[in-house]
Amino acid sequence: MSSDERTRRSLAHAVGLLSFAFLLRVIGQAVQNWTPVSFLPSFEAWQGSELPYPVLLGSQVLILAASVWVVLRMYALRPVVGRSWRRPVAVLGAAYFITMAVRIILGLSIMSESEWFTAWISSSLHLALATNLMLISLYEHWQTAERV
Repeated sequence: MSSDERTRRSLAHAVGLLSFAFLLRVIGQAVQNWTPVSFLPSFEAWQGSELPYPVLLGSQVLILAASVWVVLRMYALRPVVGRSWRRPVAVLGAAYFITMAVRIILGLSIMSESEWFTAWISSSLHLALATNLMLISLYEHWQTAERV
């Protein structure tokens, strides 16, 4: 296996791990919604928006399905978004990451009274999703670099 292939597989592992962390978040909130347990944070602690839970859960399932597709493509060393989308995905991922990082920083400081700014579980998993976008862009860089 070439160095480029090892790099791309490492990126696939990272995206898979972050996607698994997101899956655990989805499961944790679902458990607290339907059969609450004392060792997990309350349902409200997982909720980072005003979206009704069924809408949130549906969007999370779509994100997880897309994540599975992406990770499978990456493990197969296949393109995910293509060369022309590499930069927009990187920019979107960086903007998303910065927004969530600012959300956390503001929640730790001047906005500590606002629930949206102190939704730590939600914010940290948004950082993971943003990181996935940047890793996918990096993967595409390595993917297209080998073909050129």
